[in-house]
Amino acid sequence: MQSVRFRSGAVLLGVTSMLAVSGIIAGWHPRARSDPATGIVVVRGAPLTAAKAVPLTPIRPTRVAPTAMPVETAVADLRRAYPLLSEVAMECRTRQCSLTATIRPLVSQNDLDRRQEMLLGGLAAALAEDGYRMAVPLDMDEVADNTFHIRAHVRADDHP
Repeated sequence: MQSVRFRSGAVLLGVTSMLAVSGIIAGWHPRARSDPATGIVVVRGAPLTAAKAVPLTPIRPTRVAPTAMPVETAVADLRRAYPLLSEVAMECRTRQCSLTATIRPLVSQNDLDRRQEMLLGGLAAALAEDGYRMAVPLDMDEVADNTFHIRAHVRADDHP
């Protein structure tokens, strides 16, 4: 009886082995591999390219004089920038200066726009380009009909 049990166990083991081997062979069958539901799917994207750097636009700082320009240069630049000014004068003692000028009467709308630009920061910006800082507010007196005399305190810069 013992030999019968051994033989049935061996037969059972052999049948099980054959089923396993046939299952493996069936899994590797070419028809099974062509079915995308049972195989491994490889997805490939487009090849990556290196990003190109966008050139930056250079930022140019406004021209700042490392030290204050001569007074004559600053006065000439003011006259050139604002032709409405007459009798422009600037006197300095050490680094403290005083600026005086007369604003002539306006003739056109363009003159009015330029005067407004000058009084709202243009005069200070023009002086800053030559190395001077204008203190605000400036004094403005009407000396004749639509003619103004201005006075401003200005300081010469020593540093960039």
